[in-house]
Amino acid sequence: MPTLSSALDPRSVIVLAGVMGLLMSLVMFSMRRSYPSSIRGLREWTLAPLMCFGSTVLFAMRGVLPDVLTIPLANMVLFQGCITYYAGSQLFLGHERNTRGWSIVTLVLGAVLFWYSQFQPDYTMRLAVFTVTISVLFAFHAQLYLRHRLSHLGMRVMTGLLLLQATVAGLRFVTVLFGAAGSDLLQPSWLQVVYIVMYSFTALLMSIAGVLMATDRVRIEFEFLASHDPLTGVLNRRALFAQGEKAFARSRRGEAPMALLMLDADHFKRINDAFGHQTGDEVLRELAQRLQEPLPAAARLGRYGGEEFLAVLPGLAPDAAHALAERLREGLARPFEAGSPLAAAGIDRLTVSIGMAAFQGPGDTLDAMLARADAALYRAKAAGRNRVEVA
Repeated sequence: MPTLSSALDPRSVIVLAGVMGLLMSLVMFSMRRSYPSSIRGLREWTLAPLMCFGSTVLFAMRGVLPDVLTIPLANMVLFQGCITYYAGSQLFLGHERNTRGWSIVTLVLGAVLFWYSQFQPDYTMRLAVFTVTISVLFAFHAQLYLRHRLSHLGMRVMTGLLLLQATVAGLRFVTVLFGAAGSDLLQPSWLQVVYIVMYSFTALLMSIAGVLMATDRVRIEFEFLASHDPLTGVLNRRALFAQGEKAFARSRRGEAPMALLMLDADHFKRINDAFGHQTGDEVLRELAQRLQEPLPAAARLGRYGGEEFLAVLPGLAPDAAHALAERLREGLARPFEAGSPLAAAGIDRLTVSIGMAAFQGPGDTLDAMLARADAALYRAKAAGRNRVEVA
């Protein structure tokens, strides 16, 4: 009766794993060409399976090519491929690439494997050193994800696969301690086949997890662009109105008060004419950032049009909303920092005029509130700007 080891030749499994890695590399390459450049890490996730494919070619040529290529070099290429996966995850999760220490580990690993293949041949020692080293790498890689909120399927799958890889490599190291290492990588034993198959299977699924994460990131970016102003990053007019309708519905049901603040940058046209539209765009970005800092968590800020912004303030009674408007006006009027681009351009500070309207009861409407806030804003501008007017 055929056994697992006789049915699956390690060399064949290694080649098959390499081919699957090559195919996943092509998939990731295609994604990288079509996905936004803001999604970082796809380049590394493309190179990693390609490097692993190169290592499988070297492993499969054991006995044909010199041992120096099929043992130390093959393992170094495989380990560096796993490091490249790790680098891709660092970039994807918003970190900077930091793998220099692991690259040094690759060189040390190569030197150890070279010694135990050329000067003191010992497969057991080579397997022990490699499995414990790569197990630690996978554990570090998994820890990178565990430090983030695993809110999406792809991230949870990737984390689970990395922990599985670390466990499988760790268990293989344990078998070495119990004298079950075997005599060679290509020895057709069930333990060797299971180890290679598990590694190949999880490596394939890691690339699939990468595809899931990148696809989910694209969806999130598209959703953000659909609801946010591309220049300032605050809500666009459509999304802002949707938030206003929700807050207004709660007020109409008597659940909470609400107020609106209509804000307009004073003399913005002069800034555009004197300094150019690029500086004007920088002013709007700075304005949006300064507006968001003191707003309560429940508030929603959006770009109403041009240099006008609208803040929806659910849960704030008129007095509290007025006090917040004054704080916003005073905070926005503070001078720009000396080293900022706006200060370098010659703009000392920026002031805003604010019109405020509060919910007035069941007979009120959101359109009426917007009209009152807009009228109050124009009164503030007519009265000399840099002030708050209440409807």
